[in-house]
Amino acid sequence: MFAKCSNRDCEAPFDYREGRLVRSCKPSLDGQSPAHQHRVEHFWLCGKCSDLYVFEYERGAGMRIKLRVRELRERAALSLVTAA
Repeated sequence: MFAKCSNRDCEAPFDYREGRLVRSCKPSLDGQSPAHQHRVEHFWLCGKCSDLYVFEYERGAGMRIKLRVRELRERAALSLVTAA
């Protein structure tokens, strides 16, 4: 398990009641893992970070976080419309 947010720049301690918890199956290194073997990893973003970031799996690098670009653009556009 983990003790804090998956965002390296955030020090928020883990709190299962908020944020976004993601479970991902980790592929085996050799590509041939036995059927009875489960390789599950968990990742968590705190509430504040989950508003700004999403998880994305990148082949060869594993789970990464990236900005919520589309949602942030929509919020910015909406704020411009309501401010006018």
